[in-house]
Amino acid sequence: MNAKTEIEHQLENWKQAVLSQSLETIMPCYAEDVRAFDAIAELQFTHRSKYETHWQNCLQMCTMTQFEIGQIDIKVDGDLAVCFFLNQCGGIDDKTGEEQVGWVRGTQVYQKRDNKWLIVHEHFSLPFDMATGAAMFHLTPETSW
Repeated sequence: MNAKTEIEHQLENWKQAVLSQSLETIMPCYAEDVRAFDAIAELQFTHRSKYETHWQNCLQMCTMTQFEIGQIDIKVDGDLAVCFFLNQCGGIDDKTGEEQVGWVRGTQVYQKRDNKWLIVHEHFSLPFDMATGAAMFHLTPETSW
């Protein structure tokens, strides 16, 4: 199996782990020294244990109903790989009962360690309106990509 195919499998494994909403299957996708920039909460997370706490908080906020990955672009060079994608995610807000779904931009950097591809960097972001500061959840990807 070539490296790009291995990364595609790891990305799918990560997606399925997130859909399972189980920290026990999500966190092994990450290196111990992961550095993550998520779209919500803190500016950055600098270790898997800190990122796990963040994941736990996120999973407690809502019941996941949507988690799709599209427009994937993977670049591999040796033991490093970069994945760029759009991610439609959302769920039912446990407090309001409303479904909140939107598109975010995602980047994951993988490094092959001990013959396994692990996420060493992850970055999610939301576009926002500079005039109001409001997140632009209503945007959808172009289909001609």
